[in-house]
Amino acid sequence: MQRELTKAEVERLFLGAVDDALDSRDAEAFRQVLATDAELKVRYEKYTFAVKALKELPREKAPPSLASTILRRTRRRRSMFRSMAEHEANYRVPVEVIIPLLVAAVVAAFLLLATR
Repeated sequence: MQRELTKAEVERLFLGAVDDALDSRDAEAFRQVLATDAELKVRYEKYTFAVKALKELPREKAPPSLASTILRRTRRRRSMFRSMAEHEANYRVPVEVIIPLLVAAVVAAFLLLATR
């Protein structure tokens, strides 16, 4: 027996259904839900109409400088993040210092509480 799909799961299957990319089990469950839920069926029809309208639009060619612009921006971002990581590595307190300090603080707190 199949489990029932939630509305969110059915909506996630919209794209696969439009492209006929659902496996047989999902396709059958999808059709059953659409047959019983009029609201989802209307939403699926609108989605199908929008996808088909977008596919019919003429394709625009990307400007020739787009690839170089994207590469330049990603290189700039990478170098910025790399410099931030190096800065954090240079000014980080090592674990070998933190652990003994924490142990000393716990022992001091214990001694203060034990003397009262």
